[in-house]
Amino acid sequence: MKNAYPEKPMLPFRRTAVSMDIVIDIIRRMGYPAEVKRACYMIFRKESGNGRSGINENYSGFQADSGRWPAVYDPLIAGVVLKNENGTNKPRLFLAFQHASGCLTMLLDRIQQRGIYIGGHTSKIVNMDVKNVTDFARAYKKEWAAGSALAEPSPDDFKGFASMYRQATGFFA
Repeated sequence: MKNAYPEKPMLPFRRTAVSMDIVIDIIRRMGYPAEVKRACYMIFRKESGNGRSGINENYSGFQADSGRWPAVYDPLIAGVVLKNENGTNKPRLFLAFQHASGCLTMLLDRIQQRGIYIGGHTSKIVNMDVKNVTDFARAYKKEWAAGSALAEPSPDDFKGFASMYRQATGFFA
């Protein structure tokens, strides 16, 4: 595995957690459209176990061994962490952030850039318009979670996203 950030320090793994109240407050203060904020809230919850499962303030699984991210994110990245990946149990290099806000800044931007929000259009893995929460669940699974055009959410995934979306509409108007 190749470290795309050799200039950043290798940091010891720390399991980090952040309250969802803090996450909601950070997202509210960001200058993104409401639907991007809602998508960020849902993806953050799904990826981080509701803020309980971070790797050095990385709650979105951003990796450092799959190539460099756009340079605009460089100031947000505190270092690199070696940790076995959930699911595969293979060693991977993950980005570390100083604070959850750095991870959320990057997550919001990636969601908007990739069109993974209601009103967006995805094109990296599959070309699809995201018109509603059902489309969002499918876009998330294909474009973010599985990286496969063939992947489909489970019935429980659809229910979970519908519930989270109802909550998100109350937080981000």
